[in-house]
Amino acid sequence: MQVCFVCKKKLSETEKKEFNPRTNLPVCQQCKNTEAEKKAEKDALDSLAEGFVCGCI
Repeated sequence: MQVCFVCKKKLSETEKKEFNPRTNLPVCQQCKNTEAEKKAEKDALDSLAEGFVCGCI
């Protein structure tokens, strides 16, 4: 079972879901194209670089 990366709601197999194109994480229809999705996307991408000190990224 997948979970919406924005609201953390469990997504059933029959429920229509999409994937965020930048994070490739599942997002439910209620969160798709909302400000909450944009914030969660930014948080997810920002967390990828935590702990790196190299200036080349």
